Amino acid sequence: MKHLLRTSASLMLVFCLAFSSLAAGGEKTYTYSLYDAPRKMAIPLTLLPRDKYELIDWAESVRIKLISPISSLDGSMDEKPYDAPVIIKSKMAVMTDALFPHDVHTYWLNCKSCHPGIFVQARGGNEDMTMWNITDGKYCGRCHDRVAFPLRECYRCHLGLNVETTVK
Repeated sequence: MKHLLRTSASLMLVFCLAFSSLAAGGEKTYTYSLYDAPRKMAIPLTLLPRDKYELIDWAESVRIKLISPISSLDGSMDEKPYDAPVIIKSKMAVMTDALFPHDVHTYWLNCKSCHPGIFVQARGGNEDMTMWNITDGKYCGRCHDRVAFPLRECYRCHLGLNVETTVK
């Protein structure tokens, strides 16, 4: 119980500091690390908007300017990120092809985050990319169902239309 109260008090302090910074109209920095390095004040996760599953809606958090993500921990940036959509052919006749939007992902991440470690960067290079493997935490499943939207939202990737005529 003491730990819960301490955590609640810490969150309230963080909220008050963040709110006073926003109310003042400025962007303040605070020292709160073991190494006394100045950093921007973090926003508590409890204040971020939620989706219909009560998961954090990261895209909405960016849209309303609550957060501004960096593309990598080491600060490296891609010169010009690849932003063209990729059509992933379905391996089953009963399932539509999937549309992978690079632009949404390269907004958050640099290319090295996924290539070549998670995805082979070649057309057809990920032959064993199946929903079974994705739900097992491979490929898209490295983030989705963990920190990105749930895999049960099939319509977010698998489109009801012929994808090839939609993307040109």
